[in-house]
Amino acid sequence: MPLKVTTTAGTTGYGHPIVGEAGGLLQVVVDISELTIAEVDADGFLKPGVMFKSDGTQPDGSGFVYGVNPEPIKIVDYVPTDVLLAADTATIPVGCVTSGILNRDIIEDNLGRSLTGNEITALAAAGSHFTLTNT
Repeated sequence: MPLKVTTTAGTTGYGHPIVGEAGGLLQVVVDISELTIAEVDADGFLKPGVMFKSDGTQPDGSGFVYGVNPEPIKIVDYVPTDVLLAADTATIPVGCVTSGILNRDIIEDNLGRSLTGNEITALAAAGSHFTLTNT
């Protein structure tokens, strides 16, 4: 597989959202139009700690968290400026961990926002194999 190295001035460093060992790594096909600039940074990377249901969508009050993105992954080759990336109809497979302990503080720092009620509920729902730290 070809490797592409890109350097940019002022890129963001991210914390690792998993505490201890991460269980399982599976690909989830993600629809880019479902994402916002809270999940994708200015360099086009999916931020670590973004949660997905098994269908590749984000928690919305139904279902459970199936996978969590453990590291930055380049998903778009442009600078996202709109709050929603709705114009991008591409899909991309994203490697996600399927179980583990998640550090809430690090995820919120990476995303630049608090976790939503839907995300917290989906983490606690039956079928989720994740535990969220209290802080």
